[in-house]
Amino acid sequence: MKQRLYISESLENTDKGRNVAKELKTLGSDSSLEMEVSVIPNLLNRKNEWCRDYMPVKAADGTLILFRYYPSYLRGSLSNLKTIPDQPYLCDNLSLKYKVSEIILDGGAIEICEGSGIVSDRVFRDNYDVWKQDEKGLLLKLKDELRLSKLFVIPQHPYDFTGHVDGLVRFINKKKVLINDLSSEFRMMKGDKNLYRKKLIDQWYYSFKMSLNNAGLGWEELVCATDFDKPSSDAYGIYMNFLLLEKIVVVPGFESELDIKARDHLEYYYERKSITIQATELAKKGGILNCVTWQSFV
Repeated sequence: MKQRLYISESLENTDKGRNVAKELKTLGSDSSLEMEVSVIPNLLNRKNEWCRDYMPVKAADGTLILFRYYPSYLRGSLSNLKTIPDQPYLCDNLSLKYKVSEIILDGGAIEICEGSGIVSDRVFRDNYDVWKQDEKGLLLKLKDELRLSKLFVIPQHPYDFTGHVDGLVRFINKKKVLINDLSSEFRMMKGDKNLYRKKLIDQWYYSFKMSLNNAGLGWEELVCATDFDKPSSDAYGIYMNFLLLEKIVVVPGFESELDIKARDHLEYYYERKSITIQATELAKKGGILNCVTWQSFV
């Protein structure tokens, strides 16, 4: 069965994403990878390059679940709301078979391995209008729709406006996850200027690891090349947002000395070849490789 990778037409048409789109399409021409690349027309996705978020999520039983793409970070701005596609129309035009959910959830806000899933606590805020204080009921509904036996909640990163998990944690297997090694990040946060930020991230990191520990998940650490001279909305240095395919791992590169180390780590943990696509420019928009892609099988 051949894997199909989707990217948005708008990714090809932006200066920040053009190189990434070109490199991904080149991979699709490599017959040894048994993969093809399809482009989602702007007519269908309203020029929204973040494929992962408005496309369906694959449940544990293989069913595609189309969650409602209406995140809190897009509300309140007419220009942002105009980027939200008509999801059923889009999926129907791509001949996808799916089930519709009324739960608001971005594709980048859920990580699944076999019967286990991870979401951030942003899911409660995004769905507050319907679920109010019934967090338990919301999680049970989400577990049922995704056919999960376990669903773990982690605290969202304090400086990530999306509340996504695909820049924080990825499953290696159902019992172990990959997280960012923030030791270099903490060393760089020196002086009064970064004191508050250091405390906030330190508190979050402790809570984050405790949530994984309480869930019974072990973890390994992936190098991270965060640059504090860049805006907090810049995803620079987050190798965690790699693209995991059947035969390869596609790793974002940042022209950093850590690029090779990140590739080596990912090859070791996922036992497949890795390649790097330079993504410094794309990262300026707040997302990287996993964010701008979506995959299925044909």
